[in-house]
Amino acid sequence: MSGAALATLLALQAPPGDGAALYASWCASCHGADGRGVPAASTRLEVPPADLRDCKTSTAEPEDRWIGIVTQGGAAFGLSLDMPAFGEAATPEQVRAVVRYARSLCGEPGWPPGELNVPRAFLAEKAYPENEIVLTTRGRDQEAIYERRLGKRWQLEGALRTVLDSLDRPFGGITAAAKYNAWYDAERRALASVGLEATPPLGRADRWEIEPFFAFGWAAGDVVVIQGQVVASLEEGAGLSAWSYRVGAGRHIGRVVPMLELEWGIPVGGDRTLSFYPQCWVQLSRLGHVAASLGAELPAVGIEPRHPRLIAFVLWDYGDAPLFRGW
Repeated sequence: MSGAALATLLALQAPPGDGAALYASWCASCHGADGRGVPAASTRLEVPPADLRDCKTSTAEPEDRWIGIVTQGGAAFGLSLDMPAFGEAATPEQVRAVVRYARSLCGEPGWPPGELNVPRAFLAEKAYPENEIVLTTRGRDQEAIYERRLGKRWQLEGALRTVLDSLDRPFGGITAAAKYNAWYDAERRALASVGLEATPPLGRADRWEIEPFFAFGWAAGDVVVIQGQVVASLEEGAGLSAWSYRVGAGRHIGRVVPMLELEWGIPVGGDRTLSFYPQCWVQLSRLGHVAASLGAELPAVGIEPRHPRLIAFVLWDYGDAPLFRGW
């Protein structure tokens, strides 16, 4: 039986709005009655189904992504053909009810929902804990970042920097960081995190630098996404050396998010700086786990000469899917 025919048959047999009953009718044969991804003995699948009780999986993506997969089927997002499309056979209310029940199988409170996982900006640290690999270039500077989520709210991060302006000293340095999501509000679609970055005297860094920070994000409905960060820079032997204030706003337009950030730097005993960062984030994969951004750094206030620089990054959210899946 084809996926479309199966979806139609299941939808006709299902009750109109009971999420648990809809799940039992539509999903249990593949995902298991308890949602652990163990299909019924009579079900043959090409790809193992998702474990819906894995909270990392069920909370990291927004509800609309789940609704899209249930409505359009796995193939529409580069996923398994085993996942049928219910969009023509079920009502929107039925789809939303079964999605909310499936996501509730996590059973553990305290996981920030995927609706708060906003697109990555150039400067402001995301407040949402992530599993990502990010490759960034900024003028002649390059950076490779590895982020690993731990549990509900923690994230550890390591960064390696290179500089291609000299063959003598291409190694720029390394940074380690930890971040904790201290607060979130699903209804207001807002969250806030605190963290700490540490850079040892390696490469082009000649002293220890510690940067505690506060980061926030707010997804104001479907209108605008706002992110911000406050950073204090402390240098070995000098103490507090600078404050940095970063804020940015963007808007979803399909798979594209134009954004504008600014950074206001206030050194202790130095000249203040202000730079603008126009940028455009683009979802590359259909699943959304691979994305890229292109923009520029435009210095407006500070020490002369002020040269603009191109900035770009590509990221892979490896917690969502393998790199070559979901296209």
